[in-house]
Amino acid sequence: MRLYHYVSISFLLIFIYTVTKTPHNQRKITCSDATCKKYTILFDLPNVLIKENQTGFSKKIGYGKLASYAITHWKNPGYRCLDMLAAMSALEEQKPHITITLKNRILPRCLVELQEGKKTCVQARMEITQCIELLDAKKHFSSVKEKKLMTTIMNLVLDPETIEAIIEPIKSTVQLAQKLKAAGHTIYIFANAPDELYTSLQKKYTDMINLFDGVVVSSQVKTAKPNDAIFKHLIEAHNINPQDCILIDDLAESVATAKKLGMQGIVYDKISHVTSKLKKCGVRL
Repeated sequence: MRLYHYVSISFLLIFIYTVTKTPHNQRKITCSDATCKKYTILFDLPNVLIKENQTGFSKKIGYGKLASYAITHWKNPGYRCLDMLAAMSALEEQKPHITITLKNRILPRCLVELQEGKKTCVQARMEITQCIELLDAKKHFSSVKEKKLMTTIMNLVLDPETIEAIIEPIKSTVQLAQKLKAAGHTIYIFANAPDELYTSLQKKYTDMINLFDGVVVSSQVKTAKPNDAIFKHLIEAHNINPQDCILIDDLAESVATAKKLGMQGIVYDKISHVTSKLKKCGVRL
């Protein structure tokens, strides 16, 4: 029956009136199975849910040291530090058994094992110090000042109290997690993180951690992303169907492993892109 027939128009007007007069929180929303499918959304921690406060970290290093280095070396100390870690990963004693990258630089074995829970921050810091001396012998550093600055940065990075003081939640991602949970989806933290860091997070941001339905952290299961062993642990221990999973991670390698195991994956760049990609995956927010 066509809509211009007065009977259909009457029913349509009644329907519109009823919907608009019904309080939003009392409406009964119905949808097809496709649009209402519930997903398990996996959130990484570093650079996805939490970030470092760059101002706070710079203050810890010392503005004077950073300014002096920039003036005399014309280099970004952060990237120079990553270059140093990549050089360490090429040393025979620090070749990693799992390739974990940071800004496209491969991390040395001691930092991989830190995330696997096989080493403490103190142990990793001792190995990094030894590697700095090895690299110095190979003329890796352009000056004594650079060597001292790289040492200072790594000592701070591997100090749990310092990291606890300078990390903070990424509010937009936490808000996204809240929306997903309110929409009926299951949300997990699925992250590479040293045990000391995660313990600090639990204490400092208890409400954020408790928002999630489950947590799988590399240091607690003794394996790290992108190794598929940690994904299989997640699937088996939490009875998760990979077809219903979407991983949000800042590392393309981890997303690649997720897809290989039948999950969907999103490489985190900025929240607007992530939200758009979730919708394309069929997620209702």
